[in-house]
Amino acid sequence: MFMTSCAAVIYSNMFLLSSKRILKFSWQHFWRNVWLSIVTITIIILTLFSLTTLILVNAIAEAAVNSIRTTVDVSLYFDNKISGEAVELLRNELTEKIPEIKEIIYISPQEALDEFKQKHQADADIQASLAELESNPLGATLILKAYNVDDYPQIMEKVTSMQAETLAEKIDYDDHRLLISRINDFADKIRTFSLVLSLIFIAIALLTVFNTVRMGIYIHRKEIGIMRLVGASNWFIRLPFVIEGLFYALFGCLIFWGLIFLVLNFIAPWINNFFTGINFNIQAYLIANVVNIFGFELIVISMINVISAVIAMGRHLKV
Repeated sequence: MFMTSCAAVIYSNMFLLSSKRILKFSWQHFWRNVWLSIVTITIIILTLFSLTTLILVNAIAEAAVNSIRTTVDVSLYFDNKISGEAVELLRNELTEKIPEIKEIIYISPQEALDEFKQKHQADADIQASLAELESNPLGATLILKAYNVDDYPQIMEKVTSMQAETLAEKIDYDDHRLLISRINDFADKIRTFSLVLSLIFIAIALLTVFNTVRMGIYIHRKEIGIMRLVGASNWFIRLPFVIEGLFYALFGCLIFWGLIFLVLNFIAPWINNFFTGINFNIQAYLIANVVNIFGFELIVISMINVISAVIAMGRHLKV
């Protein structure tokens, strides 16, 4: 038992010592090829920019479509001669017979008048005209909201079949499907462009890391030869180059996200004003999702660098 414990301690110490030496060699490789390291990290930052753009395009497109979906509805406007009881009966009938309707909002004539006044409060002529009226000229309104934006055509068919238009003075329905389709088509084109750009930078990153590791092998060829002579294992020689690739990935991600938040501090107000119509805050989105996006990108870039390092070692490091 004593001998087993001693052996375990010895192997543990050897493992720690080897790990420290591998990390030390990786760090030395990183700094001895400092200009190559800078170029490699720059390519990684450009790759991360294209990947992040792809993620943001998806988020912005989703926010834009959702914003439009919330504005779609069917509005039934009634003459002021139609009683509130008749409108309420129609409301109950629509609720019972059209299951696609999520909710029906009732706006009373007085609420409609108040909303009209609020909307045109800056127009002195309209305000003066309203002041001269002895009674409210507006009637009640029913606003129909669906569970799904694709249900509105079916709702309109059922409303027509129930002859609701004979009671309502006007039925207003703006079909936003074409606008949603255009947004999705535009977003798809941006996604395709970002994806192609990402693949190009990924390919460049692969080649850059490959050449960086190859140059590192050439620069450290004497040290590698000495390691072979003293009996170093294959992975003891190879691992520093793999870990060097991980250093590139880590520093690239840290620098990129540091630059992102630094730049956003200056341009965030302008960008947020640009997306006011769809209620999308790019800074808030990135802060809320930074851990997930950072982790995803770090894994992707690390895999790219490790694959490049392994290929380079397979071709140029015969151990």
